[in-house]
Order: sequence, then C-alpha cells, then structure tokens
Amino acid sequence: MTHNSQISRRRFVAAGTAGLALMPFLGAWAFAQPQVSLTTAFGWVPNVQYAGHWIALEKGFFAEEGIDAQHLAGGPNAPQSLVTLATGAAQVAHGQWLPLLDARARGNDFVMIGANFPINPAGVISLPGKPIRQASDLVGARILAQGEADREIIEAIFALNNLEADYTFVPSGFSPEPLLAGDGDVYMSFVTNQPITLEQMGMVQDRDFIVTLLADLGYVQPGVIFTTDRATLESRRDELVRYLRALLRGWKANAEDPEVAARLVVEKYGADLGLDLNQQIRQNELQIPYVEAANGKGMFWLDEAMVTGPMYDVARVQKRELPADVSDILDISLLAEAQASL
Repeated sequence: MTHNSQISRRRFVAAGTAGLALMPFLGAWAFAQPQVSLTTAFGWVPNVQYAGHWIALEKGFFAEEGIDAQHLAGGPNAPQSLVTLATGAAQVAHGQWLPLLDARARGNDFVMIGANFPINPAGVISLPGKPIRQASDLVGARILAQGEADREIIEAIFALNNLEADYTFVPSGFSPEPLLAGDGDVYMSFVTNQPITLEQMGMVQDRDFIVTLLADLGYVQPGVIFTTDRATLESRRDELVRYLRALLRGWKANAEDPEVAARLVVEKYGADLGLDLNQQIRQNELQIPYVEAANGKGMFWLDEAMVTGPMYDVARVQKRELPADVSDILDISLLAEAQASL
C-alpha cells in the first residue's frame, strides 16, 4: 500500500513570527551547538504521517540536539527511500521490511534502528454484507488494491495462514469509493487514512463498514522502519541517538495537540499538496496510538522477538534471504539510549 493523504482531494498564519517566539525556549545553548546535517528520506509526500518530525523542527528539538534536520520527500514521482539511502543522499530512510531485505540482498548493509509505527496501521476495509475479520474471509474475495506491492502482502497472508491463494486482484486508487460501488469485496488501506473518507460521508465504523488490521489477518510487521547503513551507524552513532531523541520529543508533543502538526503540513511543509486540514487532524488523531509499541516499551520500539518471529515468518513465506544473526540487521541500542536520556 502507498501512504497517501488524499492529495488534491485530500498557513501557518504566524509562520513568520513563530520562529521568533520560539527563540527564548531554545536558549543560546541550542544556537551555539555545532549543527550537523542529517537527512531523512521519507517514503511518501510531506503530510501529517510525519507529525513528530515537523514538531521537532518547529519547536527546535533537532536544533537543541545539534542536528540540522533535512528531509527528502517521497511519493509517486520520487526515488524509493531506500534507494536514496543507498546513494548516500540520506542518512536515515523510512523503509519497509521486504524492500529492506531486497536492498540488503543487492549488497547494501542496511540496519534497522527503530520503527515509526511499531504497530502497523495497514489494514483492510470491508462492508457488513461481506465482512473481512480473519484471513479465511479473504478466500474467494475480490481485493481492491492500491498498487502491485499489495499483491505480495495478499499472497503472504494466504501463505501464513496455510490457505490456498484464491482471490481476485482488482487494481484501485487511493479512495475506498470503489468498495462502495461494488467493484470489490475488500479494500487494502491504512486504518489511519481511508476510513476518514467514509466518516466524511456520514458512515460509522462497525455499523456501516468494518476495519481490520493486517496484523489480525496474520501479517505482522511494523509500518515504517527507521533504516540507516552500517557505515553511518558506526561513524555517526551519537548523531543518530540525538536525532532519535529529538524525534521522540516531537512525537510526544504531537500527542498533546494533534492539530498543531496538521496545520504545519497544510500551511507550510505540504502547502502545495492541497491537503485538507480536518482530514489531516483526524489522521493524526488516529495514528498516534500506533507510534507506541504494543509491548509497553515505548515509542518506536522494535525488538528481536518481533524481528525473528513474525517479521522473519513473512520473509520466509516470500522466500527472502535472512541474516543468521539478527544483530546484523537490527540495532535497537541507539533508541534505548535516546529513550533513557529523556
């Protein structure tokens, strides 16, 4: 599935003075810090799914850590984030599990250092007439999918549940409206996004439509993985810890007022995308719980049990090469250090 926020369907008025108002809070220390540039390659366009990043920029959390945080937007017309990481144009990429393994198979020594969404907000939407609540409900279904990458997810769900892959793949767009039109039985979505379209039509979840996480269908993996390369990890470890600490602060602040980041993207960072403020606020409200790990270890947490368990299971059914030692692909010590210092 492709991250989206209803582009074209979907002012920080005080932008000029906000920076000045912020200066007393940053203090002279922040500006005296040597600023080291660190670039993040996003997987999608600059919308509210990067809420904590925008907050960390605006509140000066990156600056306080001595990080000059830059970003490269993703989207349909941009290089894949892991490709950008491989070229050296970024030091951190928002990656996905199977593409990360594919990149490693091509010789890239990439390492996971956390997950923006430890609980994956990817899911499916169905209607009461044919509800999809478990993997077996997908047998014989017409599955509306946003892109070809969804086919691999669907195949994995069938394989993980020892089911025959009996389904019809129906290419669709970023809106769930084809589901309402009867073009399919179930729509591949993000539960933090497309259900909002249905809500705006006056529909009510669990009455008029059903939302089921992919995890409930047996497909368990994080939504977005913070990925770096080993050379950067070894040579710029302290900078990465400071980067993660600023992000943690940004996402913590975001949870306190979801409207702030939504306004920032609508009026500043994504101002040319035609984003709808109310939609962005609602998306931010919905996504906040997914930033916290289900095991109670806090934001961004991705541990060995998750990787060597369900993530490896997904990789195996998709015939991906896996490292013998999980430490070759995961280093959570940076995040642990960042969390402990807050």
